[in-house]
Amino acid sequence: MDCLLPHIRDWFLPKKEYFISFSKADSRIEGWFKAELLVLFNKLAKEGRLKYEREANIALPKDGKRKQVDFLFAIEGENHLCELKALCISQAAGTPRNLHFYFRDDHVGLIKDFKKLDELPHKNKWLLAFIYPSPDAIEWNKVVGSLPSTFKHWNAITRPQDFPEFVFISLWKA
Repeated sequence: MDCLLPHIRDWFLPKKEYFISFSKADSRIEGWFKAELLVLFNKLAKEGRLKYEREANIALPKDGKRKQVDFLFAIEGENHLCELKALCISQAAGTPRNLHFYFRDDHVGLIKDFKKLDELPHKNKWLLAFIYPSPDAIEWNKVVGSLPSTFKHWNAITRPQDFPEFVFISLWKA
């Protein structure tokens, strides 16, 4: 999945106007991100770089119940599971959605997706989060460091300082 990051970065970084508009409207628009990724992944699939399935149903080993993940990729003969998050932290409309808001254990935050992916039997598990505007690196490190110990095996592969101020493409691997 990390081999897809340069393609994702190249696809989204020219869309600065979108991120600025989403931030000004203080809007989480996860559907837009998924649609853009579908177009990109279709292009990469045509080039033979990957195979993918969206909204893949994965069986739990303990009881056979299924969990749905945003994307299942086959890259170089290995399967990868990926959850997608859109995190607007602008607070332009006075919402409480700052960076800390998304690191809570509820129906909105990253922890919910970490838990879901941890239940699944695959070895390659990823979380892709679009955070806009980009958080301050010190604040990012503080929030990441505050993750409960049960999620310390999740590692942030990317850093805010490597992205422009209008968006941080955060890639996590378990």
